[in-house]
This record gives sequence, structure tokens and C-alpha cells, in this order.
Amino acid sequence: MILPKDSEAYRKMQKESRDLLPLTPFFNRYKESFQAHFIEEVKKEAGVTRIKERFLHLLSSKFYDGLTDFKAPATKSVVEEFLQIRNRGVPPLLLLQKLLSSMILRVVNDYSDDRDLFRYIQILSGYFDSVLEYLKTVLQADTDREFATRVALKPNEMQKWLPAGSGVRLLNVYKGIPVVYEAIVGRSSNEKVVLQMPSERGVLAQMEGRVVHFDRRMEPFAIEMKIGRIAFRGDVAIAEVEDAAWIDSIAHRRKRVRVSLDTPLKARITALGRQFNVDLIDISGNGVCLQTDVGYGLPLYEQVEVTLPIPQEDGSVRNIVMRGSLQYISTHGDSRRRYHIFLHASPRKEEILSAFVTRRELDLLRELKSLAKRRT
Repeated sequence: MILPKDSEAYRKMQKESRDLLPLTPFFNRYKESFQAHFIEEVKKEAGVTRIKERFLHLLSSKFYDGLTDFKAPATKSVVEEFLQIRNRGVPPLLLLQKLLSSMILRVVNDYSDDRDLFRYIQILSGYFDSVLEYLKTVLQADTDREFATRVALKPNEMQKWLPAGSGVRLLNVYKGIPVVYEAIVGRSSNEKVVLQMPSERGVLAQMEGRVVHFDRRMEPFAIEMKIGRIAFRGDVAIAEVEDAAWIDSIAHRRKRVRVSLDTPLKARITALGRQFNVDLIDISGNGVCLQTDVGYGLPLYEQVEVTLPIPQEDGSVRNIVMRGSLQYISTHGDSRRRYHIFLHASPRKEEILSAFVTRRELDLLRELKSLAKRRT
């Protein structure tokens, strides 16, 4: 088990693992696929050309054996070897999230007719969450403090990652649109870090009250800084920043532009015909994220159908039918279940969604420039 022996999660999993005995044949035959997926994902990352495939094969084998051995606790060597790949530019926690999610989906596919499927998923999801939390803690504790999250940067770290005169990449999010831009690092008279950026980006940074600096060398972490004072001089904004701290960059950086659409929607379970209200969280060029918060049970992984009214450039509305599934459940303080639904687009519908997202993004960027003009 990739958990420490003295943890509550380890003791809990020892008891619950008995319910997973029917999955033993699955764990035995899935190992080869897991290793292939592991190596494939590592090779996608920069800086891995010096990692021998034999090492990756042994590491993936060792990790898989530890993961599916529900009697023995975690070994130190697994953590040490994950440190090695992290130091070569591979974000191990993101890698494992992909692998474990893939395993869950394979279990769902292979055991869809098993009446205990939901119980399997419940146990494995809890276990995998505990594994990721444990590895996150250990990987941070066993590395230099500069890689720990929610820890303030020391003066020497500020000089290393934010040297005066250097260019940095910053991120803010405006109404769902991730805005990435360049800034120049400087120092104020009292030796505080200042960032020189375009004025419309300065307006955005001031509105959000923070900036995120990300760099491939820092992955899977980034630096978050709070905006102190900010001054505008024509087309340039000078922002004084403070409280620089490490954060998990994966959680604060969005790979795709996502926009909102404020309209009431209904989803229909295709097999049962049941309808229920859903909230549209966001739309990207390749799909849609929905949520629903209902007081009754819905069948997990059931196929759903939703009709989306997408505004067109000429002011009309185009209704497109999209299908997806109830992917996972989160619970809240009131014990109500919140279902997360993802709709995947066909190539033609991707074109329609991408066109809408692009128009919306341009509108928001124009809005941002207008705000900057009024401010300066």
C-alpha cells in the first residue's frame, strides 16, 4: 500500500480492501497497461531524454505492486525514485492523477454489470485520494523547502526566481478567461519586488489582488504574489508585490480557455428518460462542464443528453444536442450530493463551441482594455 503504516487511511484501507477481492484478476492483468501508460506520460514531459526506459519500467512496476498490495505499507524507495523523476522535470503528482483516473475508468468499463461496482469505486477513489495526499506530503518534506507549497519565499529564493531585470510569465483569470502575459522584474527603493506590465494587465492584476508567476523549471509549483500598491504611467503599470509564496501551479493554471453561459438547462438520462435541472459551469472548445445538486440518487456514469443554446455572431441562437455522463460525486455539509457532468463534443460541435469561446474571449479582452483606459 502506498500509505504509511501508522496512518488512519492505512488502517481503513486494510479493512476495506477485503471488498476488493473480486478485482484481483483485474489488478493482475492491468499491470502491463499501467506501465505502458506510465512510460508514455513521462515521455511527454520536457527534460526526460536522459531517463532510461529501463528505470521507468522498474519504477512503474514497483509503484504498481506497492499500490495494489493492500497488506504492506509504503516503501521509502518508491518516494526516492519519484523524487528523481521530479528533479528531471516530471510533475509526479499530476502524472499519478492521470494514471489513477485511468484505472478507475477501466474498472468501471470492465465491471459495469457487477452489482458492487459503486462500492469498488468508492473504496478505490478514497484510497487513491489518500495516496496522492501522502505522496504530496512526503515529496515536499523530503525536498528542499523551496518546493513546499504555501511556504513564503526566502530572500535568496526571491533573488533566484525573481532576479531584477528578468522577464517573467504571469497569469490572472478574468471572468473565466486565463490571461497570460509578460512582466519585467524590478526592485523598489525599499527593496520590494515590483513588476512592470502593460496597463490593461495591471488593471486585471489589481482587480484580482494577486498574480501567479509560473515557469517550467518550477513545475509542479508556481509562485503567487499579492498586489500591494500599483501605479499607472500611460501604457505601463508598475505593481509592488508582497507575500510571495509557493502554490500548486496545476490547481491555479487552466490549460484551456473556459467561458460561462448564464442560461437554465435540463439534462435527460438517455436510458431512463428522467429529466433534472443542471448548472452550466463552463464551456471550452472541446466540451462542457455541468453540475447538478439534487436530493435523490442518480446512476453514476449514466449517459445524459443536454440541449445547449449557443449564441451566434449574428445574434441568433443555435441549439446543439450534446451527450456525456455523470462522472463523479462530491458531498457537502448539507449531505446533498453534487454530480459533476462532462459533455464531449464531436469535431463539428467543437467548431461551434470554439467559435463561441473565441468570440467571448475577444469580448472580455476588449472589456478589459476599456477598463484600463478609464483607469489610466
